[in-house]
Amino acid sequence: MLGQFGVMVGQLVGFLIMLLVGYGCVRLRFYGKTALDGMCSLLLNVLIPVLVFANAVDGATRAQLAANWGVMLLTAVMYALLVVVFRLFAWALRLTGSRSRVFQASLVFGNAGFIGIPLIMALFPKEGAIYVALMSIVDQTLLWTYGVWLCEPVVASSASSRRSSSAVDRTAAGTIAPRTFGERALGLLRRFVNPAFIGVMIALALILVGVRVPGIILKPLHTIGNMATPMSLIYLGGLFALTRWWTVLRRYELYVGLLAKMIAFPLALYALLNAASGALAGVAPLPFTHDMILTISVIAGLPTMTTIAMFTARRNNMPEYAVGFVLVSTLFSLVSLAVVSAIIF
Repeated sequence: MLGQFGVMVGQLVGFLIMLLVGYGCVRLRFYGKTALDGMCSLLLNVLIPVLVFANAVDGATRAQLAANWGVMLLTAVMYALLVVVFRLFAWALRLTGSRSRVFQASLVFGNAGFIGIPLIMALFPKEGAIYVALMSIVDQTLLWTYGVWLCEPVVASSASSRRSSSAVDRTAAGTIAPRTFGERALGLLRRFVNPAFIGVMIALALILVGVRVPGIILKPLHTIGNMATPMSLIYLGGLFALTRWWTVLRRYELYVGLLAKMIAFPLALYALLNAASGALAGVAPLPFTHDMILTISVIAGLPTMTTIAMFTARRNNMPEYAVGFVLVSTLFSLVSLAVVSAIIF
């Protein structure tokens, strides 16, 4: 327990230091919003996609995927339950519009990259690397599709849909024809085509066909990808200085959501998966182990993913709300992860 708590505290202290560096740089006017916008673009289009790709293909072979696919199954189950639970929470709390969607995004997607990966690697030194690689395939696919959609402004999205539905193509005769269903569907899919999603799909394809990326290529990719963690935290610290993030403290859903997501949900998920494991053990061989259940239970209780704040800031869609969730949930995780760890380990 003390070892796991020490690992967690160490990650959070490093997290805090990088945030303070970013905050101080903006307060001292070393750079401002223009530089932060450039950092956001670099992170979303280059650094994070490279990090995701390198982590996914490094050490993950087709044989390992076949032997450990249960962790992908548990990750998918976790996200399915998170989506359903917090959509119901948003409805029960009478949240609407962008507030409802950003609330859901903030609680569905945990900080697996900057807090989860180091924790899992420290807790499970032997299997942690393959768990992380396989989880990231499911995690990043959902984050860069469903997560991107949740962070789109609701009004703009609705207006876009109306424009898309009423969009017309002029024929050679000069008449006006409505767009087909296929064209509208293609337009929707284009919203989900982004560098990180493409990186995940390429990584999965390489694993399935058995292609190993040479170490001479992976090493610089890891070096580039490893820049994502400090830069994203420095970016977020600068965002703290430019947004009124503390307004989220007046939102009642913050407190309900964090208790549900970071304590109640991981404990309930652990109990559910253990019960399912016991019930199915005598029926058929299980594709997952108890260590996988522990891993997913820890991942389920992580604080808000920093990328959610980047998504909302990019579209100016309640960025202070998302930034507040990131900061408060990260501080709260010092207590919540200790509570969850004390119960499940």
